[in-house]
Amino acid sequence: MSSSPSAPSPADEDHRLVKGLVVRTLLLDVLERDIRTLDTLLLKMPEVYVLSLNRIQNQVLKEILAVRKQMRIRGVKILEEKRETEGIETIYLCRGYWQRFYMLWTFARNEVKQELCRHLNIDLTQRL
Repeated sequence: MSSSPSAPSPADEDHRLVKGLVVRTLLLDVLERDIRTLDTLLLKMPEVYVLSLNRIQNQVLKEILAVRKQMRIRGVKILEEKRETEGIETIYLCRGYWQRFYMLWTFARNEVKQELCRHLNIDLTQRL
């Protein structure tokens, strides 16, 4: 029996990488918006907050680079990302197979919030 010469079909890990990249990209957008907002507020020490968010931005950028590297290794390439009213759609190619990943904004918001909490070492279940 000979093995098939075709590429392996997409796996859960491939979908996880795409989702991780989308969520981190959204997190960068949120951080950038928050930094611009902080600059407009009359805070006593805005530079402390801005520096903190800049540090998180740098960490997220490093994570994005690592995810992109893994995607290259696994043969995953994002072709298109559409932000629509209901959610965000990502079309990607995975070892020759066209794939679609769709995330509703409510789900995306929760994922971004969890990712931000991870970077801030905050557990939202421990609310005051």
